Amino acid sequence: MSQWLEAAAKFEERRESRDYFEVQASLGAIEKIKSALNGTFRQLIFLLGEPGSGKSFLLHHLKEIWKNEQDILLIETPFLTPMDLLKKLLEHKGVPFSGEDIEQFRLQATEIYGASNHLIMIDEAQLLSTEMREFIRILSDSKAFWFVLAMHRSEGESILRAPHFKSRPHKIIDLSALNPIECKNYLHRELMRAGFGEIVEEINPKLITQAHRISQGNFRNFKKIFFHLFHLLHYTNSHNKTNYLRPSSCTITMAAMSAELIHD
Repeated sequence: MSQWLEAAAKFEERRESRDYFEVQASLGAIEKIKSALNGTFRQLIFLLGEPGSGKSFLLHHLKEIWKNEQDILLIETPFLTPMDLLKKLLEHKGVPFSGEDIEQFRLQATEIYGASNHLIMIDEAQLLSTEMREFIRILSDSKAFWFVLAMHRSEGESILRAPHFKSRPHKIIDLSALNPIECKNYLHRELMRAGFGEIVEEINPKLITQAHRISQGNFRNFKKIFFHLFHLLHYTNSHNKTNYLRPSSCTITMAAMSAELIHD
């Protein structure tokens, strides 16, 4: 495998904790969640950000770093019914689940979680049905549960305008875009981890600024540019395309076009 393909592999889309990159927005979000968890009463926490801003990475990171402090349940597929959620909650605590009495299960889960140090995180929560959002709101009203609901910003803001959320205590945490220095630090970290110091030397600050501008600081889109760039450079070097053998403003633009971030 060429060094370009090896470099590209470092920028594939993943959600593993080891791929988490600490930026100011994430540090702030972690501190705000920690502060909320140390509060006097339990409430819903909404983690809002643009698609690709790093919400999923942050949830996986929290699950890893707090695994010895909190009992953490991470739900990544929010296509649930109220009974599905109660089943997950009870089975996570090792409680056998059988029968159809949803009110019994709700009371059982409320008692168990009300007495425990826990965090229930739901990714892509904007996909929850209206029924599920209302059910989570009811669970939250019991003051027994800590929920973090990660949502796309626009859908989340719309959901939060609904009366049954707007009128109840909740905390909103926003994940902002990466700045150019954070983008540079992330790129350098990933390449240096893989032993590609020579590639780091070839990607000058102007190219990183260009990639940041095209991606608008979106974590996922910034990664996509370099994933496509390194695949492009593998092709151009394999086929001796002499004008496109190295990272340049032109190859960054071509990579962004391949990633469908810019168009002709």
